[in-house]
Amino acid sequence: MVTLLDCIERIPSILEDILEKREERLTPLTEYLGEKVMKLDEVVFIGSGTSNTAALTSQIFVEKAAGLRVKVCYPNDFMGEGHVWNPNALHVFTSQTGTSKVTADIQRKLLTEGCLCASITESEETPLAKESAAHIVMGCGKEEYGMRTIGYCASILTHMLMGMKLGLIRGHLTKEQYDAYLSQAGQVPDSRRVITKQAAQWFQINKRQIMRSACVIFTGSGSLYGVSLEAAIKFWEMPQVISAGYELEEGMHGPNYGYNSNHCVVIFNDGIRDVEKSLSLAWFMKEVHHNGLVAGGTVADEKDLLLDIKGGDFNCLEVCAVPQIMAYYLTVDGGRDLTKPNNHSDMNRYFMTHQEKH
Repeated sequence: MVTLLDCIERIPSILEDILEKREERLTPLTEYLGEKVMKLDEVVFIGSGTSNTAALTSQIFVEKAAGLRVKVCYPNDFMGEGHVWNPNALHVFTSQTGTSKVTADIQRKLLTEGCLCASITESEETPLAKESAAHIVMGCGKEEYGMRTIGYCASILTHMLMGMKLGLIRGHLTKEQYDAYLSQAGQVPDSRRVITKQAAQWFQINKRQIMRSACVIFTGSGSLYGVSLEAAIKFWEMPQVISAGYELEEGMHGPNYGYNSNHCVVIFNDGIRDVEKSLSLAWFMKEVHHNGLVAGGTVADEKDLLLDIKGGDFNCLEVCAVPQIMAYYLTVDGGRDLTKPNNHSDMNRYFMTHQEKH
């Protein structure tokens, strides 16, 4: 029986495969765009759930690498009347299984409007892929659990590599800059292998603090804001713990007034961006409410998880191993068996978010 931990531990090899096959998988997009690539002035990522948090995680880097404005939207944002479509935008629809109903609906609508559209799914055979003008294989393979960990990381890396390719073609990146980014990305798989083991040991030491908390709040800045949002989703999906994710600055503008000792605030940092700010929040939670933890390139005390981050701009793919491991072990310790088949029949009587594969 494949466990969800097996899926998490498979991520480094998946990332290596995506890096190796990047040119082959991005060719459909570059051929579809052709000379239109030079007229692009925006990339719009459209997706729900983990596809949305993956886009929020990769957004800053894609903008930096591609030299294009990048926006992240839910599919419903495009469904109302009165929208002005940007004729020079590339709309990228991410859906791991390619069965998200609203995502498929809006792709059809935008294609009808003559917009540039591409999709990213797990295979060429998904419903979304079959309707796409250009399709990129995500490279995640068949993930055994609906609580996506492989797909989250595969989506992020695919987005980032797409941004690099667009930047290279458009002359925003030099070949040397492109290769330097590839070198950074190449450090991630082995770094994740180490961090996954560290996170498992660290969680066992701190799990009582987390388990006795009424809710867990994740926060980070830059790409680690996306990691925080995804962490909150995973904590609610897997151990079914009340959770929330905030951008670091936003989490210090209102939510901080509500924090108390029943709230465990987990702060992510990469050791470079907003370090002082993240540690200030950490000390507030540790000294005032006795319920703060840090995982990242810089920590506050010995209770925190110090990471030796290797991946540069790709550090989000390293740090996200921490909440994935936390969510898994919290689920196991809480007694929930994720190997049991999910029965969605009751929920499906009221609403369905995904179509059946044919």
